[in-house]
Amino acid sequence: MNFNNIKYQLAKERKEKPRMRILSYWAIVSFLGIVIIKTIIRPKNLHLSGTFDFLQGTLPNFFAGSGFCVIAFVYFRAFYIHENSLTKRLLFAFLFSFLGLTLWEFIQFFMGYPIDFYDILMTAMGNLLTIIIVVLLKIK
Repeated sequence: MNFNNIKYQLAKERKEKPRMRILSYWAIVSFLGIVIIKTIIRPKNLHLSGTFDFLQGTLPNFFAGSGFCVIAFVYFRAFYIHENSLTKRLLFAFLFSFLGLTLWEFIQFFMGYPIDFYDILMTAMGNLLTIIIVVLLKIK
């Protein structure tokens, strides 16, 4: 499948399912959340409370999990045109996002950073929230 076919399939699905636009906005908000936290909030070294410090450290993983889950959900249909199962699509999106970001957490361990299990937990929570959004929007 070439790039033009993928682009065509995505445009076709967006036209057939207008609620996909809401899901796309959720991905944009997620990636903006990462950028805002990492470039604006973290450099200021605000230490307002323990909860704020915890969220400042783990929310980028939450937003990354939700953003990559949306991307995997949307692009699944572009590669598997004849596959209409919502369950398979959601499972693929969850596994792609969760396993990819968990693997990244372990790669960082070999780069000298500790493994933060709260980051892995927040990644799973971001994925689950995206799945809930898909189910509430009734995207098939």
